[in-house]
Amino acid sequence: GIVIDAGSSHTSLFIYRWDKEKNTVVINQTFSCNVQGQGISSYANNPPKAGASLRECLDKALDVIPTAKGREVSAFLGATAGMRLLREKNSSAADQIMAGIAKTMKEYPVDFHGARIITGQEEGTYGWMAINYLTDSFPKNPSKEDTQDPPEMARTFGALDLGGESTQISFIPKSSVMKQKEVSKVTLYGYNYNIYTQSYLCYGQNEVLKHLTKTLIEVREKSHPRTQVGHPCYPRNYKETIWLSSLHTTTCIRQNDLQTPLADRRVTLEGKGNVKRCRVIMQKLLNISTCSQSQDCIFDGAYEPAVSRQFFAFSGFYYNFRFLNLTNGQSLLTVSKNIRNFCRRSWQDLSSSYPEEKPERLRSYCTNANYILTLLLDAYKFNETSWNNIIFQRKVSS
Repeated sequence: GIVIDAGSSHTSLFIYRWDKEKNTVVINQTFSCNVQGQGISSYANNPPKAGASLRECLDKALDVIPTAKGREVSAFLGATAGMRLLREKNSSAADQIMAGIAKTMKEYPVDFHGARIITGQEEGTYGWMAINYLTDSFPKNPSKEDTQDPPEMARTFGALDLGGESTQISFIPKSSVMKQKEVSKVTLYGYNYNIYTQSYLCYGQNEVLKHLTKTLIEVREKSHPRTQVGHPCYPRNYKETIWLSSLHTTTCIRQNDLQTPLADRRVTLEGKGNVKRCRVIMQKLLNISTCSQSQDCIFDGAYEPAVSRQFFAFSGFYYNFRFLNLTNGQSLLTVSKNIRNFCRRSWQDLSSSYPEEKPERLRSYCTNANYILTLLLDAYKFNETSWNNIIFQRKVSS
């Protein structure tokens, strides 16, 4: 089978083989291909190009699949938060992109099962299922006659996913008291699972970066318009000049834009490397205060039972922490200290130490790392002890 994962920043194609062994499905990934260019939502102004962008990987995939298999091979495409946002902003462009992709896929000799935009809840649930399948955490029910609750000793992992446009948390809470709309019910190997899963659109790292910049500029505007604005989350002495209109290209900022739109002009952002101030602003962005003292409320008024069990943190969680060399199970104290030290370094020091790194990526590591800490500690309520239950990894079982 061919599965195409159309994320907000890039698209990947995978081929999987699956067989049944003793009533258990065994899945192996046999091929992968990264599609050139950005995510499919970037083709809003030229929808036919979205379908065309997949051709190179589809051609390579067909070279791998035995000719005799032909139309036996199932093919699926699932798009995530980039397309969820585009659908809110411009539904006709989103429809045209998906239609163009379907048209391209139907030209290939595969059993095409459709291209669709999956929900945030599905995205969170699939991440949880993948991790627990790959760690062999699902007990197998030998009777299989009727489904039942899994045994208490079932050791499942939680899933933490951070993309460009959204972030997801999924796990099985210790207590079964849950609000139904956050529950995903799945049956696997004869057992029923009630998974708490929550997806936050507009809280991916790219969107938070834009929202943070707009917030910093607005704070200054209240006193009087300035051409230079200090940015506590950027490295010291880093400078970047932007047009204010560039901050209004996202649906997320328009949704949150309760103040009058800023008059368009150029503003220079000046890095300060001030971690304490950076974290304070991050907490405001996440609306932590809306929960007051409620124990089962995390941010923006959302419900979450207490985090329990071990978690795999992947995607943006992993990539940012890997760059900072923080994926080896370091304590929260060490992680916080290393992030603080990294953020204090000057832009000149960083750019000469990492000449291979793209400037726009290098300047964002301090912001992203502080966002991850704010999300995990202040929003999801991990603490010094439960922090040790988070495993930062790119892949599970290879």
